[in-house]
Amino acid sequence: MAEVRPFRGVRYARSIDLQEVVSPPYDVIAAAEAAALRARSPYNAIHIDMPDGGAGDDEYARAGRLFAEWRRDGVLRRDSEPRFYLIDQTFRGPDGFERTRRGFAGRLRLADFSERVVLPHEMTHVGPKRDRLALMRATHADLSQIFMLYPDDKGEISAALAAAAPSARVAKVTDKDGTIHRLRVVGGEAAARIAALLAAETIYIADGHHRYDTALAYRDERRAAGDHSADHVLAYFCSMNDPGLTALPTHRLLKGIELPPMDEVIDRLRPTFAIFPERGADRGACEIMAGHLRSFGDRGKVFGLYFPHESACVTVELRDPASVGRLVERGFSPAAARLSVTILHQLIFRDALGIDPAQTEGKIDYVAGASAAFDLLSTGEYSLGAFINPTLVSEVREIADAGETMPHKSTYFFPKLLTGLVFDALDDGD
Repeated sequence: MAEVRPFRGVRYARSIDLQEVVSPPYDVIAAAEAAALRARSPYNAIHIDMPDGGAGDDEYARAGRLFAEWRRDGVLRRDSEPRFYLIDQTFRGPDGFERTRRGFAGRLRLADFSERVVLPHEMTHVGPKRDRLALMRATHADLSQIFMLYPDDKGEISAALAAAAPSARVAKVTDKDGTIHRLRVVGGEAAARIAALLAAETIYIADGHHRYDTALAYRDERRAAGDHSADHVLAYFCSMNDPGLTALPTHRLLKGIELPPMDEVIDRLRPTFAIFPERGADRGACEIMAGHLRSFGDRGKVFGLYFPHESACVTVELRDPASVGRLVERGFSPAAARLSVTILHQLIFRDALGIDPAQTEGKIDYVAGASAAFDLLSTGEYSLGAFINPTLVSEVREIADAGETMPHKSTYFFPKLLTGLVFDALDDGD
């Protein structure tokens, strides 16, 4: 049974311009953007969520000190009553259509994956967990929300949120991508009803597997010291049936890996894939190739490959049905074997290129957007760009229900959640 509760959020004081102090998630901020955010305001959330150390000052200790100072000085204030924090994000998707995604932030009682209350769907790397654990130790707070999904097959939770929204106070900010984020607070009986409805739901991690693993580790540390204040984690909850829920592809760029010449790679792929050379090799050709992938949707397993050394790109389509059966023989379930990310990592990276999927940490960069990927491929740092269609939400649910995991960064839910709309200080039980 999922235990989701309202809480007394820590938020910026009304005298602080919220537009100046929110930031994107730490893991999508480039160095130049980080510097600009730090310069924008001494109270920007990046100072505590992605801290930089000074002379003789550990960055995590600095984050802990700043968080305490901001609370002491009234820059941050804790709400007087437990609440859920309703977040509407209005954005324009890659197809040009405007959508609104609705979700809310609350406290989720941490559950080990073996309990089958919270289900993961992706593998994780070690590095990001060390960073987030050090930050939690220093601040004793959840500074950003883990993105969770719940089925809500009857639509009851969505209806309860819609009923609560009109009377709630609104704060509004617009991010660099033009997404409008509206924050409302929901408390009292409305929050109690939402919490009761969620108790019957299974919770799926959409984005934030590393942070959930980190929260479990920190919980266990605190429990060993006799402290149960870290038994919960700050999470954002969105219905799998929300009309604004949008998943984008995460393309793979290989670096530090020597590959055979393009013609040899194509020869290796031919027994399993049909090959379609694209005309040209500039940004336009890459974007046309990405368009070809989208045109297939979920009707076929199609990938785009860009070879920087040859300045050429090809589209490849899985044509050998027996290949999925071979993946099942390797231990994948039929559902996992049909995933585009499984086919890419197993049949293309492993079988055709000789890359062990278990040895790719630090050798793959993950990029959303064909244009951004092409910018990086043009630098000469990469040996291959692999373009892929997005994983479907139904596939996420099916894989998680089966107790399996996909390769790292198999999903990219858009838009990202801002950091700074609400924090959760773990030194309070409510």
